[in-house]
Amino acid sequence: MDCDHQEEKVEQASQFNARMAHRLGIALSSIYLVFLLIFCMRFGVYPRLEFFIVSLLIYAVHRKWSRRFIRDWAPFTALFMAYEAMYGIADNISAVVHINELISAEFLLFGAIPTLMLQQLFRNSLFDYVGAFFYSLHFIIPTLFGFMLWKNSPKEYWKYSLAFLLCSYSALITFMIYPSAPPWFGLKASRILIQIDHEIGVPVYATIFDYIQPNPFAAFPSLHAAYPWLISIYAIKIKRTKALPILLIPVGVWFSAVYLGEHYIVDLLGGIAYSTCAFIFVEKLLPRISLGNFRSITCHLCPHCLL
Repeated sequence: MDCDHQEEKVEQASQFNARMAHRLGIALSSIYLVFLLIFCMRFGVYPRLEFFIVSLLIYAVHRKWSRRFIRDWAPFTALFMAYEAMYGIADNISAVVHINELISAEFLLFGAIPTLMLQQLFRNSLFDYVGAFFYSLHFIIPTLFGFMLWKNSPKEYWKYSLAFLLCSYSALITFMIYPSAPPWFGLKASRILIQIDHEIGVPVYATIFDYIQPNPFAAFPSLHAAYPWLISIYAIKIKRTKALPILLIPVGVWFSAVYLGEHYIVDLLGGIAYSTCAFIFVEKLLPRISLGNFRSITCHLCPHCLL
């Protein structure tokens, strides 16, 4: 009985320490993000993806997961940073920027340009700021979702990361071959995000476009459509109907991308197609191509894999 009581006390102490580490990790990560936000607002800059990943590392350190975090996130971070570097020069590969093709496709599908219709009929401050909020989730939500998978389902994390990178690099190749202009350029639609900068007096979105999206001719396919859709596919795959509310995120981002003048609906359809194809390739085709190699690679990358 004494042994059982002692083991129970040890277990309770272990659970208490885990809870404290969890809370401390969240607190310190939050403090870091607050200081990062203040710094960015003070100097008019926008943090790149790796700055957000540092906040996740802070949490992992206090959960004593630092070694596994660095090992598992280093490939994803390095590959995505390489993508960002190449993304900035993609529009310099081709001398032709495609403008009229996307406009013609919008007229063919809808008989009008949805961006212009939304801005002319429904433009108001509420939609402006709601749209800006959803549009700003571009890198934050995919990173947080990846961290949740890494923490709770490592096998799905590696599949999601592979699909994410496959979608990103497929889109990058398209940007190089087929640079395309967004509505604010091709139709001179209002670029609402830049107008918001003037209203709040801080060049938030101008800085984003300078540092995060230096390529203005990467409209098709829309990664703003692709990433939230990929997240939704994986969430529904894992949680089934319980994950259906997550569809509010892609719907909000899609509406925002069109309303703000950053993408045509055709761009969104392209982004959805790219992420869906990446998901199908990783989940269905890749295991069939080489099941043994896929299992060995996945198990090597993910010690917790149950394959």
